[in-house]
Amino acid sequence: MSGVKNLIVIACGLALIAFGFVSLAAGSITLAPILLVAGYCVVIPVGIMVGVKRRERPSRDTGETRANSSAG
Repeated sequence: MSGVKNLIVIACGLALIAFGFVSLAAGSITLAPILLVAGYCVVIPVGIMVGVKRRERPSRDTGETRANSSAG
């Protein structure tokens, strides 16, 4: 399900970028940069990070011991 969320957010970012370029072609010097920056720097990175799960590390109090690799 998180893959669908990623694609939806990235599609919204691409739509913002497209509207930004259309606005730029129409001559807007204020709206176009706002849309382009929002698309490239905010929405696309958020779309990449949505749904990313971090691996859980084993807790330190599980009683696991590690071998010392520098002992020789």
